[in-house]
Amino acid sequence: MVRHRLKEWAVERENVSGHLTRRRVLAGGATALLASIAGCSGATPFVGKRTERAETVPVDGAERLVARTDLGDVTLRAEERDDIGVRITKQASSVTAELSDLTFRVERSGGDLVLRSEFTGDTEFFGGRPSMSFDVTLPRSLPVSSVRSSVGDVSVEGVDGDVDAETDTGDVRLRGVSGAVRAAASTGDVTVTGPDAIRGARTQTGDVTADVPDLDGDVRVESRTGDVAVAVGDAVDADLRVTTGTGDVSVSGVSLSDAARSDDLVTGTLGDGGPALAIETRTGDASVSPLN
Repeated sequence: MVRHRLKEWAVERENVSGHLTRRRVLAGGATALLASIAGCSGATPFVGKRTERAETVPVDGAERLVARTDLGDVTLRAEERDDIGVRITKQASSVTAELSDLTFRVERSGGDLVLRSEFTGDTEFFGGRPSMSFDVTLPRSLPVSSVRSSVGDVSVEGVDGDVDAETDTGDVRLRGVSGAVRAAASTGDVTVTGPDAIRGARTQTGDVTADVPDLDGDVRVESRTGDVAVAVGDAVDADLRVTTGTGDVSVSGVSLSDAARSDDLVTGTLGDGGPALAIETRTGDASVSPLN
């Protein structure tokens, strides 16, 4: 009887031990999965290389500012200052990447002062090309002409100038620009708030939100796949056309004469008419409301 109970106890212990072992394995797998997910979401510390530094660039009679980077974010904002402050962030997901292959350049061409990145190395097979982001503060007296990133967000706030802002992959945000603006992205959202006037806003995949207090010529505000929302100033004179391929069209709160409406198209005259204001999406909703 004792020998039989000892055998049962040994079998039970083995089963419990095996069950705990399996639980440990499953827990370990779950932990690894969570760690992997956290790594993808940015919850874990950055793995790779990263450097930051600040530079000061004299204006030296420049008439306009231009910013260019192939891979990285660009942020511009105006402050009460006499020179240009640039915080440069370089980073790479690979620990073997050479951040020194990515350099910051200041060039002068005519009246343009150009801030740009230059990559002189080889693109790594696994790590990819490192990125360089600019965070720029500039004098209010220096107009901005052009801002571009190939892959990264573009943000411009409180500057003067007829700004042309563009990225291939990323969001574009223009806020409080004293000038006529154009904003464009291939994949990303486009937001234009409080410009003096607009020359155009577009994206292929993403939403477009734009204030239109005035037009600089014929203007298109459009997305291929995404919603388009436009707020129009009460002093705008334009021939309005709002259309969607798949979605809803809404025009409300604005004075529109000679209006023609259908499910996917609204046309009419704003004010005295004049330049064309075309608001279009192929897949998404298109809406017009008054600019408060």
